[in-house]
Amino acid sequence: MSTSPAARLSTLRRQARRAFEFHDLIYLVGPAGYPNYGDELITEAWLRYFARHRPLATVVVDCGRPGSANLLLRHANPRAIFVNTLWELTQHADSAPENPDIDPERPWEWVAAAASRFGVAPAEGSGVEMLLRAKTIHLVGGGYLNRVWPHQMSLVAAVAEVSRVTGARAVATGQGLIPAFEGPALERFLTDAAQFTVFDVRDRPSLELLDGIGSATQHGDDAWLSPRLRQPAGAAPTGEVVLCAQSDLTDDFHRGSAAGPQALAALLTDTLDAWAVPPEKVTVVEAIPGYDMAVPTLMGDRLEGARIKTFLDVWRDGLPVGQGATWLSTRFHPHLLAAAAGDSGVAIVPKPDYYGTKHASLAALGSRWPILSGDDPIPARPDAGGYTPDEVRRAVDDKRALAARLYPTGVRLR
Repeated sequence: MSTSPAARLSTLRRQARRAFEFHDLIYLVGPAGYPNYGDELITEAWLRYFARHRPLATVVVDCGRPGSANLLLRHANPRAIFVNTLWELTQHADSAPENPDIDPERPWEWVAAAASRFGVAPAEGSGVEMLLRAKTIHLVGGGYLNRVWPHQMSLVAAVAEVSRVTGARAVATGQGLIPAFEGPALERFLTDAAQFTVFDVRDRPSLELLDGIGSATQHGDDAWLSPRLRQPAGAAPTGEVVLCAQSDLTDDFHRGSAAGPQALAALLTDTLDAWAVPPEKVTVVEAIPGYDMAVPTLMGDRLEGARIKTFLDVWRDGLPVGQGATWLSTRFHPHLLAAAAGDSGVAIVPKPDYYGTKHASLAALGSRWPILSGDDPIPARPDAGGYTPDEVRRAVDDKRALAARLYPTGVRLR
């Protein structure tokens, strides 16, 4: 039975569209899916950017938990595919039983080989095939490439090696590299960073680490690309407090004789007492499920009657920014979004060698939030706001300019 000319034309169009999509294959690598509000925010921002500016591109998101990431992010781009190829290889090299092919002192060598050619990790063959098709491999922003998670240096090594083998363009944006890798890992990292067409960072210490690498730039955190950002609204103070307090990465946090989550709970309790904030005026928000409820639980009756917004609440409905509340946050991205909306707040540093750099990078852009360590005196309740509209506009424009340079519209694909 013959097909009509219209049906044949429709089939040819579908085939041509599919060929074009896979020719324009953008491969994103990042830590989405665990979940973490900031990591999901960044990946969502790039997916939405591509949906608008490269709508026919296939976008592969390589992340640690692709099932969760798919549920959280599939709305952002209909062309997205979620995999965990590089994260699986990285995790395997870090935690596998004795394997003569993997040097435990240099696991990145095996990961780079496994990502760039078939047969090294046969079970990941379909994922490696997709990776080798990519025209651009993009390490999206965040604070996951540093000494806090040393094994994740393998992600950089893998991307650089695939770039060498296939000619794919390697780019990184909005990275936080402090505290830096050490020893052979740092040497390999700097060598591989030089393979990138652009290696963009979000803070001055990270840029200084890349001194001498011509691809290094500083355009701030990738969250400045997010459409969830709200401009300063000038809302009148309400007496409300929004609290976002983590229990992870707090081992180095001390207040008096207390340490960790207990010390953080003590500081927050003292602050609410000093500001005379009743529990019913407090909203607790969760950026990482579970981890951000442990400290409020330790505060006990001090928060009896407070409102609770879970991770899913804030992911679906947005953070309660720009509503006249004062913030107390250990987390970086709630600081960024609340300050961008003009809210006053205090940034608390739970891990000085990591969060100190992160919160300081927002202050360097103009955030008026005081930055508090464990044994610092309780500050007066701040009322200076966060960023001005001009400061937000500059940060957003800077990030959008980088995105437009990396992904120009109307590009001719080879």
